[in-house]
Amino acid sequence: MKNWIKENLVLVIGLALPVLLIVLFFVATVIPKSMGVPPQYEMLFSTVKYDYQNKPEYVIDFKVKDKKLMVTAKKNDDKNNNYYSKRLMAYDGKTETVREIKLDEAKIGGAAKSGEVILEETKDLTVDTNNTSPDGFVLDSPSYGGGGLLGGLFGGGYHNSGYRLKKGNTGYKIPNAQPDYYTGQLQFIGWIIKQ
Repeated sequence: MKNWIKENLVLVIGLALPVLLIVLFFVATVIPKSMGVPPQYEMLFSTVKYDYQNKPEYVIDFKVKDKKLMVTAKKNDDKNNNYYSKRLMAYDGKTETVREIKLDEAKIGGAAKSGEVILEETKDLTVDTNNTSPDGFVLDSPSYGGGGLLGGLFGGGYHNSGYRLKKGNTGYKIPNAQPDYYTGQLQFIGWIIKQ
């Protein structure tokens, strides 16, 4: 066996190198995440959904005023003819899940009349709008790969790594809980610091 390894050293190195690279990538990505503390604060964000068959009754937007989430709305009339609707989402880094916060259409109608309202669903939330969460995480936008360095080490052309919460070398990918929202349409609102 020893002689065979000496005679076929190039073959042994050629077979061992990919395995070594896989182990190194595993250690570099999994170990920091398992040793770190996950995000302790939920992140609020909105996504955009396009539905050409059902245009929403109101065009809504979210803003934070005095650490409270406010909704502004205007009637989606014929001159606007907007088929995009915003969805309010929250990402929990402890469980690595995304949930949609359903909004009451009647209250959104009230926002259209008064300019802005605090919704029943979010009235107890205290929201911090800093880019960095109180525990040090930031939202990292998608990074797109190319076909360089031999196709991303044989992986091929372009890919999108998606949105992540990052702190140092640790990253938590935000799952795509709404498959029909458009990539790049995630809009950061803030961190839920009190519920």
